[in-house]
Amino acid sequence: GEVVEHNRGGLLAQFNNLRGFIPASHLETSNRKRLPAEEREAELKAYIGQELTLKVIEVDRNRRRLILSERLARKQLRQQHIKRLLNELVEGQVVQGTVSGLRPFGAFVDLGGAAGLIHISELTWRRVRHPSEVLQVGDEVDVYVLRLDHERKRIGLSLKRLQPNPWTLVDETYVLDQLVSGTVTNVVDFG
Repeated sequence: GEVVEHNRGGLLAQFNNLRGFIPASHLETSNRKRLPAEEREAELKAYIGQELTLKVIEVDRNRRRLILSERLARKQLRQQHIKRLLNELVEGQVVQGTVSGLRPFGAFVDLGGAAGLIHISELTWRRVRHPSEVLQVGDEVDVYVLRLDHERKRIGLSLKRLQPNPWTLVDETYVLDQLVSGTVTNVVDFG
């Protein structure tokens, strides 16, 4: 629907021959903080003329009331995208995506409407403290599809599976009885 008006509570959108109300709390980009009235009005006014994908959340014919939600429509679209991806992808496949977010536990990669997670242990063969040591938001990356969880609707990805395993290169790098230098990285009770 096209946004045609705004009021202090949200937006009015034209939907075929009907007008529906979109509460400000149901806008995808709505600022959740309490804004001064002027800023809130400017934020809502900026929507006028835009086409939004909306989900009908309430219909009351007697009161001629139609309530719509952009936030729930986007959520439903994301769920449809992840369902489609889960059906299209195959474990072991290599696909391209864009890093969309970094968290202490890993990196999220957008695979075209739905995101998969590269756990921090699957970023590289070396230890990293934070994914930002390896990736940045916006990076285009090839990723290995590690796991597809249809029940929980999750996609597990790996970067390190596309890199050579350092243990397979040991025979090429070192020979028996060779002296090498190293750095102590950790001391524990047993060694």
